[in-house]
Amino acid sequence: MITLGKDISNTQYRILDHRVFVNGEIETFLNNFETQRNDSEVESLFKVTETVGALKYDLSDKCISLGAAHLGNIAGELKTILGEVETLVENLQVPKEVSAEILESRAQRTKRKEDFDLELKHNYQRVENSFAVKEEEISELYSDLQLKLKLK
Repeated sequence: MITLGKDISNTQYRILDHRVFVNGEIETFLNNFETQRNDSEVESLFKVTETVGALKYDLSDKCISLGAAHLGNIAGELKTILGEVETLVENLQVPKEVSAEILESRAQRTKRKEDFDLELKHNYQRVENSFAVKEEEISELYSDLQLKLKLK
């Protein structure tokens, strides 16, 4: 009796279980989709190949004819541009004369730098001298302190 109850409950689940059917439908849909996609991709590749081939031959002929027609003009323009570039290079290679203002300001900067260096050396010497004087004073004070300590 227990097995009969289990079979009856299992029968209900078997009747209502559509997983196998749904899985089969999904697989069929996927196969159809992949087939259609592959067909459309192949068609688009053929279209692209045809377009590229047509452009290759059409454009190469057009480029050759336009190049032959305008090559003389382009060569003339290139010669003109080359002449202008050579003129520009020659102008840039000519040494420029330095103006009097620049020379004067250069001399002033040199003078200020020399004055600064001289003042810096003078201040450095003053600091050195003051250190020497302070060292002598400290050594005298230290020797006086030692004498006072020895006397006591």
